[in-house]
Amino acid sequence: MVWYGQCIPRHAFLLWLVLKNKLKTQDRLAVWEAGSETNLRLMCCPLCNYGRDSRDHLFFQCSFSAKVWNIVKKRTDLRYVSGYWSSIMGWIEQNTSSKALDHIVSKLVLAAATYFIWKERNNRLFSNIRSKEEMVAQYILDTVRLRIMGFKIGRDVNSRKLLEMWEIKEDDPG
Repeated sequence: MVWYGQCIPRHAFLLWLVLKNKLKTQDRLAVWEAGSETNLRLMCCPLCNYGRDSRDHLFFQCSFSAKVWNIVKKRTDLRYVSGYWSSIMGWIEQNTSSKALDHIVSKLVLAAATYFIWKERNNRLFSNIRSKEEMVAQYILDTVRLRIMGFKIGRDVNSRKLLEMWEIKEDDPG
């Protein structure tokens, strides 16, 4: 799922960490924290300021991530995948070895979404820089669109539909 020819390596690496639940989220760091109950209560999601900063909350369930996810998944085969980790994992397990163009693009979007949501989380925690959901979604869409532009794509109907969906013009043969 993570490592395939068309992946973006830094996105794939972060997605690999997400799948293994190895990101240094606040809930995992709390195990090492010998601090007080007050410190544990302060550890909330920096994106929505509500839920616990954990993998399951951070990726796609917090209100910020859910909005980003709902914007970007419209251009993929992930349209009908809910924002629950189990639903996302089910799609991953079904399509891990698929070489279909729409599945490759969906994998790119999933990896880019985790990458840019994690980046936004870190920007808010460590740099006090905040972006709106629409801006993060646009980073994801722009990155995936640029990656698709580097593909060698056939001229079949499904390929044309995908290019149209991503607003990519086919090269003129003449």
